[in-house]
Amino acid sequence: MQFDITTRHFALGDDQRETIEAALAKLERFSPRPVQTLRLTLTHEAGRFEADAVLRLKNHDFRSEAAAMEPEYAVDEIVESLRKQLTKFKGKISGKQKGEEGGLGRAMIENGGVFAGPADAEPTVEGFVLRDLDLAGAKEAFASADLPFLVFRNVDNARLGVIYRRADGQLGHMEAEET
Repeated sequence: MQFDITTRHFALGDDQRETIEAALAKLERFSPRPVQTLRLTLTHEAGRFEADAVLRLKNHDFRSEAAAMEPEYAVDEIVESLRKQLTKFKGKISGKQKGEEGGLGRAMIENGGVFAGPADAEPTVEGFVLRDLDLAGAKEAFASADLPFLVFRNVDNARLGVIYRRADGQLGHMEAEET
């Protein structure tokens, strides 16, 4: 992590600088992405130390301000504030990756699972049978079943496809791209 520590109206001792850098370095373990820079400004005015920090990740900035009687105490408040922000951000990212905001995973859970197997078989949440269908056959199978969506392998191009009902009531179709 790259530190940029600036002081105004006072000089920071070597021991204080090492203590502050060690406290700031601990933030990296709470970050879901590599920390690009951390810019800290310490100002001494009227017997108080004011700290202002900006921690920069790729596409995200986190900011914090604090004031205390000693620069180390102000930095401790900054570190705690940034730690809370990073932990919250990390939770949001992992939640989106796990499908907690809805989408395909939520539809599978709420509707008792996805089923694309034979008509006389029982639906399961753990897995499903991936059927080989052409686009017209997939649309027919989806229309005849009461499912939130239908996953199939398109026999015309061997790609994974999904049929779903759009907000306007029409059927939608998505296919995986070749990598």
